[in-house]
Amino acid sequence: MVRYMGVLGDPQLTPGTIEGLPPFALRKAIDALLRSGWIKTFEYDREDAWVDYARVELRKGRFKLRLEWDQDSGGSVAGPREVLHELHVLDPWTQMQARPVIH
Repeated sequence: MVRYMGVLGDPQLTPGTIEGLPPFALRKAIDALLRSGWIKTFEYDREDAWVDYARVELRKGRFKLRLEWDQDSGGSVAGPREVLHELHVLDPWTQMQARPVIH
């Protein structure tokens, strides 16, 4: 029980989310993650997949990621912050969002 509580308190396992991603960024992230050893545990596969809605869940060891997209809110990747910080495949998109808009 002490070990379990220690893991819950580990700041590296704090949940986080990257939001506002287009579907092509999510697909690129999924492909890169699968190549690096992540396992797909769920994929939304109805006929409107990647048209109206998409969701893929991945797992690697004790880590889980949920990649989700819909037309209204865009795409997001949810999981432990430790893992999100290592998703360099999303760097071009997240850095582009962080740049100030020049009018």
